[in-house]
Amino acid sequence: MIQVLYPGNRLQAGSIVTAAIIRSCGRSQVISKSFSYLQHWLDAPVKSCFVFIDPPEEWSKDIVHILNNGLAKVILLGIIPSSLADYLEVTLSPISDELIDAAHCEPAPTHSFSESRASINYHTSIANVESPILRRPFKRFDFTDEWNNLGFGAICADNSIWSISQNAIVPMKVKVASISIDSNEVSAYAAIWDSSKASLLWFNRSVGPVDSQEWRLIEVFIANYRSAELPCWPVLCEIPYGYSAAVTMRLDCDEDVESARKLWNIYQNMEVPFSLALHSAVLSDIQHHKLPKEVLAHGGAILSHTATHAPDWGGSYDAAFKEGLDSNSNILAATEHLVRYAVSPFHQTPNYARTALADAGYEGCIGGIIKNDPDFLMARAGTPPGSSEGFIGHSQQCMLHGDCMLEGEDPLKIFKQAFDYALAGRALFGYLDHPFSERYQYGWSNEEERKHMHQQFVDYIKNSDDVLFLNEDDALDFIGYKSLISIVNDGEKFQISTSFSNKSKFSLGVEYVGTLHQLTNNGLTL
Repeated sequence: MIQVLYPGNRLQAGSIVTAAIIRSCGRSQVISKSFSYLQHWLDAPVKSCFVFIDPPEEWSKDIVHILNNGLAKVILLGIIPSSLADYLEVTLSPISDELIDAAHCEPAPTHSFSESRASINYHTSIANVESPILRRPFKRFDFTDEWNNLGFGAICADNSIWSISQNAIVPMKVKVASISIDSNEVSAYAAIWDSSKASLLWFNRSVGPVDSQEWRLIEVFIANYRSAELPCWPVLCEIPYGYSAAVTMRLDCDEDVESARKLWNIYQNMEVPFSLALHSAVLSDIQHHKLPKEVLAHGGAILSHTATHAPDWGGSYDAAFKEGLDSNSNILAATEHLVRYAVSPFHQTPNYARTALADAGYEGCIGGIIKNDPDFLMARAGTPPGSSEGFIGHSQQCMLHGDCMLEGEDPLKIFKQAFDYALAGRALFGYLDHPFSERYQYGWSNEEERKHMHQQFVDYIKNSDDVLFLNEDDALDFIGYKSLISIVNDGEKFQISTSFSNKSKFSLGVEYVGTLHQLTNNGLTL
């Protein structure tokens, strides 16, 4: 089993990390345990992976015992208690005022981006896999202070669960990543220690890299690292089996639907599936009913973008519940199609909205943005924190807007980089734009400019081998199928199966001991 342990004052971090590991490894492989339960394991150790979040000093001796005595992997997130730091030869000190200042990021200028002076820099691979992001600024913005097209969240220096936990100097031989201000290294961010019977992977943050494609390193540590000497656990892949990348594209129709037709025609010509998220108030005008029906008839998807486009889904559970119901009813009346997935207005997806949408009959929601709701900015799609099994979340922060086209030779440089990060992280990649309206054109000079940039970006993505383009329904159906996979270990083998039919059209890949396996309807034994 993969056992997650954290003190009672770290319940929020514990729930976020547990949900993230479940999204990668399946619910049946992951369990939260109390520290008292650990004593039973120490009396009769079995192969286990332990995830410790901000362990107190009193837990140090048992973590050392695990490293010395039982075939185990240990993931340590956040604080290193002093006795364990002594054992690991780590020198600790408080976060400096300089780092607190350097974590700040100014809003992005138009046609440019902004980054904090503080950054994470990776030096070492894990199981021969490099971090998909070799340099990660603590914060970065591509549009004012709202979103980061590269997809990752904010690392803070404010003692929150999203913050760096401490200043730490580790032995050079174990360092995986460091923290720098400008070009000057000030602390370690990640490290890995090996003994004959165990390995410990540490990240200097209570939630680790849950909001970044760096999460790939957690997966390869669990599934592949030191497979000849230490136990490994299967990881469920976010990319359907047989493909190297999976990509979705959508338009959020905030104010207009029919104006999306020109871009829809372009994507038809490129043979790329198209999705529309409908702000259903717009549908009061019958002229906006035709295009959604055409999109559905040609293999696209229709999603809800709320009834009134209210910030934070209206500000309460009751308001969000009504927004979900009204939107679905309006879309059904206009298109004769019952939507199953939603897109959050302003990408705001607070906890109450997740539960309200599930209660209103939705199977999932797309959101995720660096500005707000950091727990919904997830490296892997699946059940979000605070949600019940069966409700899917996916973070799609990459907004292909004219405002974000860079000045210079390659206006699409950041967008290409965002796709490359997802490709290296083996993550489902989603990007979006908005139809023009009388009020706003999202920084595009005209449709011809937008057409050209969309075509160039799709061409860039298609240059990679084995890319699968999906509409949003098909993408989230696959993630829903993945989230219901059961993995059971009988002491010798892993039995992988599901009691639910695979309505996603695609097979699941399972990574284990350096090999990618296909899960069929008959299940899989590893």
